[in-house]
Amino acid sequence: MNKKNLRASAAILFFTVIWMLSGYFAKSEPVKYEAPVEKEVVLVTQSEARNFSLPVTVKAESQAFSKVDIRSQTSEKIVNIAYEDGDFVEEGSIICKLDSGQREANFKKSKIDYDSSVELNKKGLISESALVTAETVYETARIELERTNIKAPFSGFVEQLAKKGQLLQNGQVCASIISLSPLKIVGNVSEVMVAMIKPNQNAEIEFISGEKFNTQVSFISSAADIKTRTFKVEAELNNEDLNIKDGLTGELVIFTDPVKAHFVPTSAFLLGDEGNVALATVVNETVNIINVEILIDTVEGAWITGIPNKTNIVIGGQGFVKQDEEVISRYK
Repeated sequence: MNKKNLRASAAILFFTVIWMLSGYFAKSEPVKYEAPVEKEVVLVTQSEARNFSLPVTVKAESQAFSKVDIRSQTSEKIVNIAYEDGDFVEEGSIICKLDSGQREANFKKSKIDYDSSVELNKKGLISESALVTAETVYETARIELERTNIKAPFSGFVEQLAKKGQLLQNGQVCASIISLSPLKIVGNVSEVMVAMIKPNQNAEIEFISGEKFNTQVSFISSAADIKTRTFKVEAELNNEDLNIKDGLTGELVIFTDPVKAHFVPTSAFLLGDEGNVALATVVNETVNIINVEILIDTVEGAWITGIPNKTNIVIGGQGFVKQDEEVISRYK
């Protein structure tokens, strides 16, 4: 081997030894290993708000608009009653006919006297004051005679009729009359719900018999009952066939004005830190937990408000995620 090759080999050997020694004596830093973060996989449904009318259900009963006692305005014996308890009578029908013998005689005489006074006054044979007196006597006799015919003030059913031959004193009841068309449907709503009830809102009454009728809210009380702290609410029912009686009980369902709401399964709900109900939603694969208000819950799910009209709601795995956590969404 010539000198030139020998020097080259020695140089290579020198640098090799130096490199090995530098690696031996150098402090070695351990390589840090970071395991990849595993993102939670959640089941998501895309929900869009719909119009929803919250039904408010109250106990209610039917009530007649008009129910009065028909009282005598004079004292006489009843000579005829043309109806029986439960009969329907038309407005103006004579229910109790009182003895009018003496009154008829008085009326006929006063009529003759008045007609005569009119003619005499035309001829200037009696004064105006005499004519007025004759007219007053005539009108009084007519009214007294009319009071012997006790009439129905409106069409309806008569009950609690007096008896033929009975001496009816002034102010005593000849009969009671009740009008069943239309009917009032009367219930009471809580102070929590009353703000949601408005006139003309659609409603449905279901009586204990199972009969259902559509109606509308016609009245809402402005003051609460002192004892119950509830507000009276009324609806009107035509009852043209008169089949619904006064005092029937049932449930009145009032459909409040529609609001935008989501229908979600109750299994999707979370319990918030303060005991409130919440939902986990996903925006750009990041969790956002939002408090919600339950309008009504059913077997199938619940209607809620408090989230945007279009929302990705976590319906599976929501119990394993937290606010602002990145997730992998699987859409249902």
